[in-house]
Amino acid sequence: MLSEEEASTIKRRHATRLLKLPGVSGVGIEKDAAGNYLLVIHIDSDQPEVVTGLPEQVEGLPVRLVRTGPFRKL
Repeated sequence: MLSEEEASTIKRRHATRLLKLPGVSGVGIEKDAAGNYLLVIHIDSDQPEVVTGLPEQVEGLPVRLVRTGPFRKL
């Protein structure tokens, strides 16, 4: 089980690369129901070409895809 600091470090190492992928609108970390950290990739489309290009895990940190749409500055 990774600590919050380890999960944050992994996120920082990979966020820039992930955000350059088509359909990715955000990257974060959160806990699952068991209290384990996940890398959350926010996507703006469920299209297969977006979803299939994304990892299931990054450096041992599981990935959860969340369909959120594009983020907008307020």
